[in-house]
Amino acid sequence: MKRRTFLTASAAATSAFGLAACGSESTSTAELTKDTVGELNLSYWDKMQTATVEAGIKKFNEAYPNIKVTPSITAYKDYWTKLRTQAEGDNLPDVFWMNGPNIKLYASNDMLAPLDDLANVDWNDYPTALVDLYSVDGKHYGVPKDYDVVAVWCNKDLFAAAGVDLPQADWTWDDFRAICTKFKESGKGYGVVCDVIGGGQESYYNTIAQAGGFVIDGTKSGYDDPKTIEGLKIWAELIAEGSMPEIKVMTDTSPRKLFQAGQAAMFWAGSWEAGVMKEEFSKPESLVVVPLPKKEREATIIHGLAYVAAAKSAQLAAAKALVQVMTSEEIALVEATNGSAIPAFNGTQEAWTKLDERWGLEVYTEQAEKNSVAYPVSKNTAAWNEKENELLVPAFQGTTQVEDAATELASVMNELLAAE
Repeated sequence: MKRRTFLTASAAATSAFGLAACGSESTSTAELTKDTVGELNLSYWDKMQTATVEAGIKKFNEAYPNIKVTPSITAYKDYWTKLRTQAEGDNLPDVFWMNGPNIKLYASNDMLAPLDDLANVDWNDYPTALVDLYSVDGKHYGVPKDYDVVAVWCNKDLFAAAGVDLPQADWTWDDFRAICTKFKESGKGYGVVCDVIGGGQESYYNTIAQAGGFVIDGTKSGYDDPKTIEGLKIWAELIAEGSMPEIKVMTDTSPRKLFQAGQAAMFWAGSWEAGVMKEEFSKPESLVVVPLPKKEREATIIHGLAYVAAAKSAQLAAAKALVQVMTSEEIALVEATNGSAIPAFNGTQEAWTKLDERWGLEVYTEQAEKNSVAYPVSKNTAAWNEKENELLVPAFQGTTQVEDAATELASVMNELLAAE
């Protein structure tokens, strides 16, 4: 008999899930003390955040010196495959990073411990949108650690070389397209680079919202909505006219690397790129950040990560305590200072915006407050995410029509949503 995988099993009813549901939350829930002895595993994927992770572990060990925490980093491209394998083998890390597209999948299959009993966590200390994102069926399963939104990085030197004015804060799609056209005509490089290959967070999710469309509404796909299609077509048109590299170019060399190499004037990017720019960009004084352009409205996709605890952790009380420390105000301030992400704990973001005061990073935090749109998710987000890449990337390249690809995607996505 073919073994059902974590993903395929989750698409059916929970009772059909390939792993037994947890009968209890922990086999070790005794109150923790300074003398408690134990071992915990912590899993994450971003090496840029290692310093913050280590600071959190150090803080945890000040209270619990006899609980050893072993961190493990797995590259993002392999993280979810490994985690799914661990879930199927009943061997999840005690504490690990979770994202929006996967929270409902893991929580609804009893893989995560509810965190409502964390006495020292005030849920009002975190953005409501993120608290809601990591809540399932009225229970909190993740404590937000950071958030991210999308803005545009501009290379002022390239703008000057091409004789093109920098974008203004209230710019529109027409202004954006005009700048791209001027760069194409100048021969000074591409107008823009952006990741349309690895998903829509930095690209088409934003333009869909700006055009007045939507990706998902409850159990209905929005990909066949005319405004959604308008938000997709802009990327195909930019590539077709040569204002943006072809898909093969951006597959061989990431959009960030192309921007860092001076081959593009603008880079639509998530706030997590700030730490990378600080470390890698050769001439940081030439950078400035501006909001995304608007069409029908201003919009930027907001998402964020959370720490979660495995429901079957043999040291669940300790695991929950570690989650609490890793998402505390003190560690949020460490994260802000390190610049690797915008911390989710309210009131700690300013230090992140000072990472390089020449860049205007406050654009990110201001847009999060004023124009953010929730990252689209469902119970089995990964299933239709795969279909997005399968159908939309060829349309962006021009090998299929955007309207046809979007219509087909809506049909397939609606079937997947109905199965949830």
